[in-house]
Amino acid sequence: MANRKHDLVEYPIQDNVLLQAYWRDDVGGRGPAASLYVYDDEIMRFDCFGDDNGHCHFNLRQTRGRRWMYPKGSFQDHIQQSLFDLRTNLNFCLQTHQDQRIQEMRIAQDGLENAAQKMETYLLELADKLQGETA
Repeated sequence: MANRKHDLVEYPIQDNVLLQAYWRDDVGGRGPAASLYVYDDEIMRFDCFGDDNGHCHFNLRQTRGRRWMYPKGSFQDHIQQSLFDLRTNLNFCLQTHQDQRIQEMRIAQDGLENAAQKMETYLLELADKLQGETA
């Protein structure tokens, strides 16, 4: 089943670079999530599902959805981990991509930081909504 995105918001970073934040609810998991696209290719996806289900995918088409897992924690913990990964590991994901255009992409740090802060605020709102439903 495809990644089902609800309540999606978009944060353009620069030409050909877009960050999306949304609510994910499908067989893969339920909770706050975000995706970073470069040239319409999903470079990173952050699934902030809480407990021991949170993880980050990188270069999804190329790696067929491989991911690294987040330590067991809350939705908020996984949101903070996703922000760390976005800020710290994005260049690795770009440089290891098979598409040379993506390898050569230089991300404007001010645009990335602005989008990351908006993503954080929105994902925390979604996490609060989820915790309200399960309380």
